[in-house]
Amino acid sequence: MEFRLFKFPLWLLAGGGLILTGCTLAHKLFEPNITSEAITEIRYLDQGWTDEDRQLFYNTPQGTELQGLHYTWLQALELPFSREKLASPENMRGWGFIIDPTYSPKSTAGAVYPVGMGSHLNPEDGSQRLDLGCALCHTGELHYRGTALRIDGGQAIHGMSTSDFGEFIHSLGATTAEMQVNLLKWNRFVNEVAGDDPEARTRLKRDFSAFRNRFFEFAKGPGRDKNFPVAEGRGRTDAVGRIGNVVFGYNLGIEENYKKANAPVSYPFLWDIWRFDWVQYTGFTNQAMARNVGEALGVMAPVKLIDENGELLPEGEFGQSTIDVEGMQCIETTLRKLRPPKWPEDVLGEVDITRARQGKDLFADQCAHCHGPHIAEPYQWTLAAGPGDNPANQRDVNWQWDMSGQIDHDADNRPVRQDWRESIWAVPWIDISVIGTDPTAATNFIEHRFDPGPLVARNPAGPEDAETRRVNAGDGLQLLINRLVPVLYKNRDISSDGNAIADYDGLNVPFRIANKAAYKARPLHGVWATPPFLHNGSVPTIYDLLSPREARPVRFGVGHREYNPHKLGYITDMRPGSFAFDTRETGNSNSGHLFTDSDQPGRIGRRLKEPERLALIEYLKVMGNPDYAERLGGDPQNWAQYPEPPASAIGEQACAPYRHTRVPQLASQQIPEEAAP
Repeated sequence: MEFRLFKFPLWLLAGGGLILTGCTLAHKLFEPNITSEAITEIRYLDQGWTDEDRQLFYNTPQGTELQGLHYTWLQALELPFSREKLASPENMRGWGFIIDPTYSPKSTAGAVYPVGMGSHLNPEDGSQRLDLGCALCHTGELHYRGTALRIDGGQAIHGMSTSDFGEFIHSLGATTAEMQVNLLKWNRFVNEVAGDDPEARTRLKRDFSAFRNRFFEFAKGPGRDKNFPVAEGRGRTDAVGRIGNVVFGYNLGIEENYKKANAPVSYPFLWDIWRFDWVQYTGFTNQAMARNVGEALGVMAPVKLIDENGELLPEGEFGQSTIDVEGMQCIETTLRKLRPPKWPEDVLGEVDITRARQGKDLFADQCAHCHGPHIAEPYQWTLAAGPGDNPANQRDVNWQWDMSGQIDHDADNRPVRQDWRESIWAVPWIDISVIGTDPTAATNFIEHRFDPGPLVARNPAGPEDAETRRVNAGDGLQLLINRLVPVLYKNRDISSDGNAIADYDGLNVPFRIANKAAYKARPLHGVWATPPFLHNGSVPTIYDLLSPREARPVRFGVGHREYNPHKLGYITDMRPGSFAFDTRETGNSNSGHLFTDSDQPGRIGRRLKEPERLALIEYLKVMGNPDYAERLGGDPQNWAQYPEPPASAIGEQACAPYRHTRVPQLASQQIPEEAAP
């Protein structure tokens, strides 16, 4: 994820006189675009986590920054043309962030930090910077009759990536610009952050000016409007497109590498991903650390790659970054304990077991051949043992990194890394021509080509064809990450001693890339809690997904979290703050994954009768949940049968600096009156 910066009217700075008057028209124009929620209780579902596990996931930093925004600044900022706090509970909740009275720090001024917004120390100046953590986009909530059901590892529904008027990033940019000309607003900010200390006030002026410059400089490159012809709205981002633009355009300083990010995808849910052999929507990588470092780069973690001439920095300077691999390892270790959420009958209604039994048979007949899980023996990953070796036929390989894990040998005495998992889930790739869902994300991944700049040495003998140098996003990331991750390990004193690198690599898995125009078919435990559906979020409920395409909504609202327990998805009416999802736009198609009797692309099964759809829905509510296995007459998806993750003393050690003492875990939590919306 990376953020679009910034659709912003230039006349704002020219209208200083209007700004200083606090004109009503401007205040109305820049009102926050927020949803309204009425929640009286938070219910934490049974997902196998302790209170400490949840705290670690919500607050552990990964080293990302929002153009250098300091942590304390957020709580002091005001909305544009207003004295109201930008980060008030009402605004942050209304923008779709999750505010938790237990886990969300609250300032004395009334501002809050939502789940996933933490902090880290920037090594260059020792300042505390706002950190956008994993939980920001991978924690969900379902609201039903005043109860908020927390879905840890679920799908966020905020609009962090979009710069539409009234959204979080737009409001942040507008108030940042206003403070340059509105001295009253600036002085209130300085007084709260720096007080009467003259040195602190001078430093704040310098640092905030640098932040403002970076913010709007970024808006002219990766964040410019023409890069985003398709609105992402709430709960989506074009993750791979944004990473490509940041890494190959912004970080490498190559203007021509900016591509259109027109394939937004939903934030994926995270339970059980440690079991997968390949991850991401197109299944293009196999390793947790490579995936997480790539994500951190897209979320604008500062990193030093090139000098003023566009050449790679020398050893010792290349790879200096805020990326926190210990924090990532802690998050990854914690996520391995996370189980799918259990359907709460006392809130969402009792399960019709008779129908669920029918649905179990339908799932086995119509769904399991793709969604599995397809349990396999753990792999022996072949390795490059020296310069020139490339047994997996990769675009690039770092043999020293390959050989830094725990090394075994196969029957032919070739070096391998034996995957540490007791078993794995072999996730199948389904070609876009077969699944028939919107192909834009998959084809962009394959077809968008980037100049790798100094990541690929130029031919010293003379000119070369520029096209032969170009790489797609996966191969380009491989060129960078093969150089960057070993440097990050070295800078953090993580070595092969005691199998530390093997553990950090994600259970002894070497980094590989797969380039396929396909989407992976992941297992569906807990899928009832993850609306909307398909990779691009184009189908709002499971009922709609099981229905013929002509019955799927063409245009619907996204942004509020009110749940429909009968259709398994969000209620889709347009409300204040909602984003209008239009399936007719590029990247937004709701085609494919069809149950139909018509012979057409995207047909995966026969047309389902209404009772069959309802039976599948009942089963998906409890599929795999061991509490229901006996009543279902046995359940082949019972998640109690799957092996626990390997113990990781190294991962637990990585968590040590981030542990905090917290209140005991509660099954549910009443929201204090002052914190309720």
